[in-house]
Amino acid sequence: MDQNAVIQECCFKDSDTSIRIHFHNAYELLFIRTGHIRIHIGDAVYDGGPGSVFVIGRFEEHFLELRTPIYERYYVILNPDMTERLITDRRLLMPLRSRPKGFCHRYDVSEHLERFELIFRRLIEEQKIQDGLAGVMHMSLISELLILLCRLRPEPLESTSQAGKSAVFAVQRYIDTHYAEPIRVSDLAERVFLTPCYLTHCFKSMTGYSPKQYLVQARLAAAKDLLIHSDLPVSEVAFHAGFSDVNNFIRAFRRETGCTPLRYREREQ
Repeated sequence: MDQNAVIQECCFKDSDTSIRIHFHNAYELLFIRTGHIRIHIGDAVYDGGPGSVFVIGRFEEHFLELRTPIYERYYVILNPDMTERLITDRRLLMPLRSRPKGFCHRYDVSEHLERFELIFRRLIEEQKIQDGLAGVMHMSLISELLILLCRLRPEPLESTSQAGKSAVFAVQRYIDTHYAEPIRVSDLAERVFLTPCYLTHCFKSMTGYSPKQYLVQARLAAAKDLLIHSDLPVSEVAFHAGFSDVNNFIRAFRRETGCTPLRYREREQ
């Protein structure tokens, strides 16, 4: 995979099987073309059919069940670092990063079916073109998708100030790349020139988590990835994921998943 590419994967697929629980260190846009599914994203459950677009954030666990014998879907998985680096209008990141109270991952695009399908088809076609302009076209098409989603769900008037949003995005990016290091909310607030109290208010308003809760989620997601894709003992998994105490790690992991790290590894490998 090209680490400098915005798109990690973009496909059209049909399927007659459910998809087990998983997550990505990436953003995913899933567009249902035909058939019906039930999808679980974190604690939320949605039914989806033709014209449903689901926006799945970084590290958000999800799985889906079929409600019809077969379904067809387009999906694109985005490199989060490159996406955030290349999108200059931060409003377009809201569907990807913002998770305020009552947030809905499902967008109804049934009145724009042809337009959404055309964008996904062009994304797939552009992946076959090996020239220096394909990446520019990818960003143009991804931006168009995000603009359409933002227009379908305008921000409420009482939303966080622009300065607050920029601070929250900056803190999210910092946690996403430095979760294994010691991090205090006061240090995060100092980085973005806000008080800890105001940063926490803005952060929770936009993401649904406090900065500390978001940090724990990032560390647990990293730990899950290590448990599945490495043979490291639990104590080293805890250390590499940013937990200074293995017992605290096991308690947090059990609280999040309902099982121990070893049981999770046995189940997922």
